[in-house]
Amino acid sequence: MHGNGWRTILVAVCVTAVTRGYSGGVYATDSCPIYLTLSALARSLEDAPLVINWGPGCENPPEWIGLYTENPALSNASPAVKVVVSGERSGQVTTEVKFGRRKLPGGWSHEQVLQHIPKRKSKPICFDLYLTSYDQAGELQYFDCLKIQPTWMFSEPGLVNVSLRELFLPGTHCSGCYQTRTNVGNVVLKKIGFRQSLDVWSQLVFGIRYLDFAIGYYPSHNGTRNFWIMNEQFRVGALRPILQDIRRFVILSEETVFLDFRRFPLGFHNNPEQHEALLELLEQELGDLVYRRTPLLSGEDELEGSESYNLTLGDMRREGKYILITYNHEASLNESDIIWRAWKKHSSAFLKHTELGEWMQNLFSHKHPDAPRNIGWSLHGVQGFHGSYNEEEATFLMPAERASIVNPKLMQLLSGPWSQRANAVLVDFFTNTNLVELAVSTNQYKTLRNSANEAVVLDIQ
Repeated sequence: MHGNGWRTILVAVCVTAVTRGYSGGVYATDSCPIYLTLSALARSLEDAPLVINWGPGCENPPEWIGLYTENPALSNASPAVKVVVSGERSGQVTTEVKFGRRKLPGGWSHEQVLQHIPKRKSKPICFDLYLTSYDQAGELQYFDCLKIQPTWMFSEPGLVNVSLRELFLPGTHCSGCYQTRTNVGNVVLKKIGFRQSLDVWSQLVFGIRYLDFAIGYYPSHNGTRNFWIMNEQFRVGALRPILQDIRRFVILSEETVFLDFRRFPLGFHNNPEQHEALLELLEQELGDLVYRRTPLLSGEDELEGSESYNLTLGDMRREGKYILITYNHEASLNESDIIWRAWKKHSSAFLKHTELGEWMQNLFSHKHPDAPRNIGWSLHGVQGFHGSYNEEEATFLMPAERASIVNPKLMQLLSGPWSQRANAVLVDFFTNTNLVELAVSTNQYKTLRNSANEAVVLDIQ
């Protein structure tokens, strides 16, 4: 570090200058962003190689980037990996350094929180995986790390007055579709069923706030595991333990989490009693933490009062509620006040990756006939099985392969002005992206933009 100049940043209206403030990076104001991700192509999280990213479109790319396995600000260790950038304005280098068996830092691992309540810190918490970049003169340009952000909403007080439809909510598609001890031997799931490399608890600790579920009903012998996470027609895992993890997380963090029950592919068709039973389970596990629909007051606009996206985080927090549930089954809205009408969904699943840019251009520029305007909506930035079909080779890509192609394109498209119009953005294998950091920085910028036109000083320690 070179003096105290690295510690305080004067922020006016430059998005990039704001972003890395909360996210834990230290940088020169005109420097090129760098960040770490995990490859989606590994057989397991432990085997996932670290990926060094920079950009997109940097006007002043660094001379070189170093990856460290201990904090270089506190040691003289040499970098484990050194990447010479050679003037490239954007780039991605997959290293030979594996993520390995690492606990979530800051006492946030699942095992640790069962024994001790973790401290809520206002800043991100780093793994022992750090990045630095330097210019031609050997001066530090950027300092960052692979991080968790378990309390990013709570740590940004300006967010309380932003409507839910104006927030950038980082989400996961098929949030419960990951490998566990009980499904590890399922060959079909290994090949086509998993969509995330981390369990829901870890997703939330990393900073994900919007969870997407497809639910199936399949009775168990003792009735405790009747409801299952589904990926298409495949059962992936039981729902109840996931709900219990969500409950534990919001109590410890006081973060707001959005649950989108979007599809019901098994056991629900012409069986309304299954919806009733699922709503009963949600009530039992989460009811005291859920923000409920209230009867409309006389003269209140029906549309305004019945849509959850017009709420703010402050509305929920004042009631001591931290979970909002949307439920894509209209008839069930009459049966329970624990659920809200589903938000509009736009999905790129049917597209080839070469078509993603044009599709998003039409969507965000409102040229798409169904483009969202002043509503809550979710962008499922994924590619489906058929969208990956290669006609020349007559082959399909597997989920991790599709994510490795689509995710970088999606993040690059969202890194500019479109991030200001995004609402909930859902991806496969989110650790292959900087989605959480992009959402945090975008929301931080919005709070500054909505405040008075004054310069703001962010202290980075």
